[in-house]
Amino acid sequence: MRTRTDTPWSSPAAWCASVMLRFAGRALEACAVGTVLTVLAGPGHALAVEPWPQMPLPPKANVQWVAQSMRVNGVPTRVMQFQSSVGRAEIVAYYRAHWSGGYEHEPSVHVLPAQSVVGQLHGAYLMTVKVEDAPHGASHGLISIAQVIGVEADLNPGQLPMITGAHVVSVVESDDPGKHSRDTVVLAPQPPASVIQFYQASFVNAGWQQVQGKDTFRDSGGPVGSFVAFARDGNEMQLTVVPTPKGRGSTVLANLVTKDTRLSSY
Repeated sequence: MRTRTDTPWSSPAAWCASVMLRFAGRALEACAVGTVLTVLAGPGHALAVEPWPQMPLPPKANVQWVAQSMRVNGVPTRVMQFQSSVGRAEIVAYYRAHWSGGYEHEPSVHVLPAQSVVGQLHGAYLMTVKVEDAPHGASHGLISIAQVIGVEADLNPGQLPMITGAHVVSVVESDDPGKHSRDTVVLAPQPPASVIQFYQASFVNAGWQQVQGKDTFRDSGGPVGSFVAFARDGNEMQLTVVPTPKGRGSTVLANLVTKDTRLSSY
């Protein structure tokens, strides 16, 4: 088993952005974990600060850090990704056995056609493994640890203006050397063209300069969504807007990168 401390992405937020761009049509599903963390987190459950639990790594796997310092909807979270030569069922059995006995509750196991999720509470922390099938009987997935008790959920849009009727689905913050990234996913009832026009006007009026803008297109030639980027004082705001799966509005992914910050940990 090899554990790498680097990530193939420039930042955890960039990884989140990549995932959202690939699965923008499934924004609600992609943010389900964040919703769970928001529900579990709350200032009313005050516990003494505990060290982060040691997470067991999957068998016969390569493991890479995605984020060692991240907040998902205000919840401190650490995320790793893995690729294992053993199948999904063996990964599930491994964590079910590892998290049985010595805990207040039995581990939760949810097996779906495309993926399986195993979870266990440990003090103030929720440990979760999501595993999917890979070719040739292998598997891959994500390992996360989140401090779900003793923290307050946060869905504040920050510097992102909110178009009428829109609401925040998730906020992911991460720190890297020299910069802070904040990814905000918003659902808006307006079509992508109207949403892009709103943000272009809002940011330009606030003193941002548009430095990039591009539409993406369907095979038939019609526009399906847009990407636009703004810069101000060395910081950058990147916006991707795509239609929701049923075409009743837009999904907005906003990535704000604030530079010249110190690397911090939660």
